[in-house]
Parts: sequence; structure tokens; C-alpha cells
Amino acid sequence: MTVANPRLTSVTLAAYGWMPKDWAQRFYPEDLPSNWQMVYYSNDFNEVLVPASAWESGALVADWSVLPAGFELYLEITTALLESAHWAQVCECIEQTLAMQISGLWVDASAQHQLPAAWGQRFAVHLATADTLLATMPVNANAQLGLLRTDQGLTPAALRTLFEALQAKTAHKDVVLFLDTPYAVVGQIQLMRQVYGV
Repeated sequence: MTVANPRLTSVTLAAYGWMPKDWAQRFYPEDLPSNWQMVYYSNDFNEVLVPASAWESGALVADWSVLPAGFELYLEITTALLESAHWAQVCECIEQTLAMQISGLWVDASAQHQLPAAWGQRFAVHLATADTLLATMPVNANAQLGLLRTDQGLTPAALRTLFEALQAKTAHKDVVLFLDTPYAVVGQIQLMRQVYGV
């Protein structure tokens, strides 16, 4: 449901991919086998945004069945992915293996017209433009999606600006914020959620 400037009541944190920035060193145990990362991640987080680039590095052969019931997948769809040589395999994986776990698609606005026609009805398609924090959400979405990208921790001023932007720009009371950031940002945002009561 789209509401004009609703009161923001929750911000759920999740990662952009299984291992953004320094998460390999800061979040995962040093001796954890790489094929156990999905399960370990799902102990602390309930959603993930699968980057379009992940399909080139093994997502097609991942054992998705290890994810717990109720875990939500969001998939990034870009023009490059839609035009890649392996798009037919990606599409088959989405249709035959992942469809029931997909809660939404994070779609570059320029790629929207190339999506399979039925996907607009089947999945919540969130349209993103370059350098925007929040994607434009469809009316059937359970939350608005955001993507925060930075190579370093956030200053107190930057954290305040982030939360003010979320409060001012969200079209839904719930936001799922995907992080392509150092792991320290998770703790910073968790603290700010307490301050802002979300």
C-alpha cells in the first residue's frame, strides 16, 4: 500500500549479497566454509538482496534449500544481467527454484521494459535509479526497499541525515534497508534505530 509520507515505524537491515565490503573478516567466523555462509547469514538476518553480479560467481549452483522457511530473497535485475549470456539460466532458476522465496525485485529503471511480462504481476517490482536511497515501490509491496552504499563507516551527521531522509521520503511505514557497507555500519544503524524508535 502506498501512503503519502506515512510515519516510519520500522527499518529492517539486510545485506547486499552475502559478503559486502569487510563482512568476510568481521561477520563470518574465519574457519566457516563458503558454502555455509547463507545459513550463517540467515541466523542474524531475514532478507538478502542478491546482486545481479552474483549469478556470474555461482548463485546458479547455490543450494537455496538451506535457507530457512520464511527467509526472503530480493533479486537485483540490471540491463547487463538481462543481456548476459547466462540470462536464460538465471530466468529458469528464478522461475523453477526461487519463485516462492522471492519477496521482490530491485530493478534498474532502465531495465524495466526488458523484464518478462508476467513478472510484473508475479513479483513486487521496485524501480531504482542511480544514486537513490529508496526505490519506487509497487502498490503490492510489504515494505519500501532502500540500498545504502558506502566504503566507510558513517559519521553521526551522516547517520542523522540518513534517518531524516528515510522519514521524509518513504512511501511506506516499513523499510528494508540493504547494506553494501562495512559491517560496522550495521551497529551504527542499529543504534540509530533505537534513537529514532524504529
